[in-house]
Amino acid sequence: MVVLIIVLITLSLMGSALWIMPPKQERRRMALRMFARKHNLIVQLTSIGLPDKWDKSKEVHKVCSYAHYRAKSLPITTEKVLLLTYDVWKYHQAAPGWWSSKALPLCDKDKAQLALLLPLVRAIEITRESVVVYWDEAGAEESVELMSELLPSLASISLV
Repeated sequence: MVVLIIVLITLSLMGSALWIMPPKQERRRMALRMFARKHNLIVQLTSIGLPDKWDKSKEVHKVCSYAHYRAKSLPITTEKVLLLTYDVWKYHQAAPGWWSSKALPLCDKDKAQLALLLPLVRAIEITRESVVVYWDEAGAEESVELMSELLPSLASISLV
C-alpha cells in the first residue's frame, strides 16, 4: 500500500511538471527568437496595422517582429516605407510578389532574398531608425539567417 501511494505521488508530480512545460511549437518559437538574438536582431511581440487593397482601412495583425536598428538614424525626416506581400492600388512593385509604398532601388540579391521570404513574411517596415520584419515565425533558422542578411542591406538604402 505504501508503494502504491509513493507511485501515485510520483506520477502526480511528474504530471504537474509536464503540464507546466511549454508545448513543442512554443519551444521552437523560443529557439528561433534566441537564434535571431545571436544574429543581432531585436525580437518583439507586437501588432501592426496593414492597409487593405484599396488603402481605405487598416487590419490589425498580432505578429512577431525582428528588427535591425541603424547605427545612426537618417538625418532626413522621412515617412516609413512599407513592403507588403499583396497589392495595394497606389503602391509600387518592388520585387516579384512585393509592393512598396515608395519606389525602392533594390539590388538583385535583395530581390532574390525577398522572393525566398515571400511566403513567410507579412510586411517589412523601413523607417529612419530601423528595418523591421513582421512575420508569424513559420520558418526555420535559415529564414532568420536570411533576414539577418537582408535587413542591414535594406537599412543601407537611402530613403530620400
